[in-house]
Amino acid sequence: MFVAILLLAAFSFAGSGCRLLKRDKQSIAEKKQHAADKKITAEYDKALDEHYKNQSKDAKKMMKKTKKQASRFNKPMKRKGHTKSTCR
Repeated sequence: MFVAILLLAAFSFAGSGCRLLKRDKQSIAEKKQHAADKKITAEYDKALDEHYKNQSKDAKKMMKKTKKQASRFNKPMKRKGHTKSTCR
């Protein structure tokens, strides 16, 4: 009886093991999409760098200042100790 249960468990594990090694179509598509997104992001970053390099010294200075101001203003408004909403 114990041997039959052991053999049944071994065969069920071996049968499902082949499916674990195969990649389904969804995971393959996700991997392709991830690679495409990565490529597009790299191209965008390269174009942004080229745009920055083509600017004059004054324009670069203004862009840097604007970037700093935007990061300061876009921070979430959080206060220490207030985790719950105070609106009623």
